[in-house]
Amino acid sequence: MKSFSKKVYGFEIIMLLLIGNLVFAQNFSQEVKKFTTVDTNTVAIKNVTIIDGTGAPEKQNQTLVFSQGKIVQLGDNSTVKIPKNTLVIDGSNKTVMPGLVMLHEHMYMPSSTTPYPNTKQLPISFPRLYFASGATTIRTCGSIEPYSDLRIKKDIESGLYPGPNIDITAPYLEGKEAMFPQMNELKNPEDAIAFVNYWADQGFTSFKAYMAIDKQMLKAAIDAVHKRDLKITGHLCAITYREAAELGIDNLEHGFFASTDFVSDKKENECPTTGDQSIADLDTTSSEVKDLMQFLIDKKVGITSTLAVLEGFITTQPETSNIVLNAMSPDTKNNYLSFLKRFKQVTTPYYMDKAYENNAKMEKQFYDMGGLLTVGTDPTGNGGTLAGYGTWRTIELLVEADGFTPLEAIKIATLNGAIALGFDLTIGTLEIGKNADVLLIDGDPSKNISDIRKVQYVFRNGVGYDSKKLFESVNGTVGID
Repeated sequence: MKSFSKKVYGFEIIMLLLIGNLVFAQNFSQEVKKFTTVDTNTVAIKNVTIIDGTGAPEKQNQTLVFSQGKIVQLGDNSTVKIPKNTLVIDGSNKTVMPGLVMLHEHMYMPSSTTPYPNTKQLPISFPRLYFASGATTIRTCGSIEPYSDLRIKKDIESGLYPGPNIDITAPYLEGKEAMFPQMNELKNPEDAIAFVNYWADQGFTSFKAYMAIDKQMLKAAIDAVHKRDLKITGHLCAITYREAAELGIDNLEHGFFASTDFVSDKKENECPTTGDQSIADLDTTSSEVKDLMQFLIDKKVGITSTLAVLEGFITTQPETSNIVLNAMSPDTKNNYLSFLKRFKQVTTPYYMDKAYENNAKMEKQFYDMGGLLTVGTDPTGNGGTLAGYGTWRTIELLVEADGFTPLEAIKIATLNGAIALGFDLTIGTLEIGKNADVLLIDGDPSKNISDIRKVQYVFRNGVGYDSKKLFESVNGTVGID
């Protein structure tokens, strides 16, 4: 067959997929093929704005070429030589950036079907929503149905269902009186070690400590995790951030919102009831705050921001868009709207608003001091933070609440996530030799961060997926699959 290079867009891409020598060898199910738009050996995106993920200024009139799932060329239109037999996409007025690397994701959301806190697993809709939003790699950050999570990862990797690459986190390492019925309650350090080893043997690649774990069990868990050359994060309460850093934890969740370091009467290994209040009352410019941040930085402890889920408990939260509501199943939507109605009818304690504001300031301060700040969705809370849609919102809030520039927010959501996972040699930035995990966006998020919502194609390992089709495929079902 004669070789050629042709500018294509929209339906012309689909036509080229029918040409035999362009088909990229992938073992995809018919379900996945419904969403693949570009599946060819070599692809070039021309005339495009490039955001490389490093925080550097965007570059215009660029060409990106990837082949067999790897980036092979990147530069000015005038200098890049496009190979023969290349599918060429015109990126005029569009932007290419790295795929998102999101670090506080779950395959479940809240359920109000019981009198006590509970969750429900969403193995179909959530992987698609994450992927549709541009998250090409996620860390699940806590499992309530571990064998389901393992199967989700396996099915995505085998090409059975669409979704992101997953760094899969084991069930929670929790102490006594666990908040959720799906959580195991560890009894002693030996129990924690056995727990880590069992789930690592099953294939889990990261761990998460939870609110009621004590120092002895956390230390045992950290040592067991590190012995397996894996990483451990934590949403803590009974243990302070400083104590966890001293014990060797790798990361801490929810910015500084979950820190109990500033509770004046905190008792060892006990979760205080005034944690949020202590953050609200804090002088974020104090030496006490700076000393804690520097201690975390010196210990190489990262912090993950989860502003979207926290926003659901402040009085200034925006109205949920109809797009998000239409994605929900009827009962999920009713449960969320009922919560929102009750919330609006009650005068919210002032400290939640102030704690949110102070947490945002502290995240920016930590970053500016040299700390590794990452970001995650955490689709829990009031039930309105969905995978995908909440992913976009939590990145927007890095700009709106924390005060980062759009380019800094994108770096936090790409390169920093890759660094935290130890994957930065292969993903997180647009560089020759790295995986072709890239987004084609119909806009410029370096100027307006909300343009991240205009994802057109999500490329994972060089294969392009239609973002709109992925979103539409789960409309009205989120909460029932």
